[in-house]
Amino acid sequence: MPSSPSRTHETGTLITDLDHCRWLVQHRNRLLDFYQPEVWADGMGFAYLDDAGHPLRDSGAQLWIGARMTHCFAVAHLLGRPGAAEFAKKGVDFYLSGPGRDPEYDGWYATVGGTQPSERKELYGQAHIVLAAASAAQAGIDGAEALLTQALAVIDRHYWLEDVGRCVEAFDRSFTDLDLYRGQNANMHLTEAYLAAFEATGDRTLLLRAGRIAHNTVGAAAEPKAGSWRVCEHFSPDWEPLPDYNADQPHHPFRPYGSQPGHWLEWAKLLMQIRGVGLSEDWMLPAARNLVDGAMQDGWQPSGGFVYTVDWDGTPVVKERFWWPVAEAIGATRLLSLATGEGRYADLYAQLWAYTQAHLIDPGNGTWFPEVDEHNRHVVVTWPGRPDLYHAFQATIYAFLPLDAGIALWARSVSEDGERP
Repeated sequence: MPSSPSRTHETGTLITDLDHCRWLVQHRNRLLDFYQPEVWADGMGFAYLDDAGHPLRDSGAQLWIGARMTHCFAVAHLLGRPGAAEFAKKGVDFYLSGPGRDPEYDGWYATVGGTQPSERKELYGQAHIVLAAASAAQAGIDGAEALLTQALAVIDRHYWLEDVGRCVEAFDRSFTDLDLYRGQNANMHLTEAYLAAFEATGDRTLLLRAGRIAHNTVGAAAEPKAGSWRVCEHFSPDWEPLPDYNADQPHHPFRPYGSQPGHWLEWAKLLMQIRGVGLSEDWMLPAARNLVDGAMQDGWQPSGGFVYTVDWDGTPVVKERFWWPVAEAIGATRLLSLATGEGRYADLYAQLWAYTQAHLIDPGNGTWFPEVDEHNRHVVVTWPGRPDLYHAFQATIYAFLPLDAGIALWARSVSEDGERP
């Protein structure tokens, strides 16, 4: 079990400043205050919320949102949030034996209800079920261990390619029609999920798989050459890069053209977590450094924020700044600061939170604007409403997180110690 979060000061850094840590707890609770009252829509699953926090019922219960919410409420329960266990249990039940699960063919539907329900079985959503179940199991939620067993089995049966070290993308409902597209995004989220499942089960195979996916996706980022950090997002059925994929859809919410600095930052964070929990390889730290440096070089703008996508020479393509890359950068810089002791990462961490407080946090309700323009004004091009809690919620935790534990395991350890931040 990892140690409790440090309460010591580091001179000149924000990360362990006690006032900052108190503010993070207050901000986390304000986020939960927004999402908790309305997020469960008439028993039909976790809802996509509008700017005021009301369910967008036409959007239905989307798997990736519901699984992420289950994860967040499980962690919130461990951190002492009243009522959070109830919502985590609702999520587990919805996907264990409720409308979210396909009782005939197994797996979980992409969208339940709404105006465009979908029976597709996408890795992106299935991976988030692994994360949700692993966190709920750490939180002691009834049914979570059974859900985790089911979710890992679904990945094994249908998605994992042992000879490739990555997963395929999507099927139809019956798992007979395999999508020709291959992508890194869903595999990245499965990496996060495998780490959580490793900590929940102790099964080292899951950690090794996380390491394989990471190396196959961002191993080249360790190379000391310009542009090695520009991660390819899209692939053919034979895993050949497709650099021009979706050139006519640059604002696509999940498969945009180009490379995404936010994903470079997310991978940097994941590499430090893989390394910290017990699979340290020589390439990981150099790759994490280059991914962060590359994101700052190509993606960070003079007025702040990371552009959504860049071309293969680093030129911005979609200049809107989304909320989640900043949250992932907060995690990456915190963990790099811990691993290296270098002050520049602590300085970046402080810069990222300063930008977030100035431009991303809605002063009216404390949530994060999903998207701002070049002048840091709230806009709606790709992301209406307030999709989910996950990225912002986790951003409030990184300052407390040690290198040797993921979020749910750390939350469980401090819960057992009676020292809840």
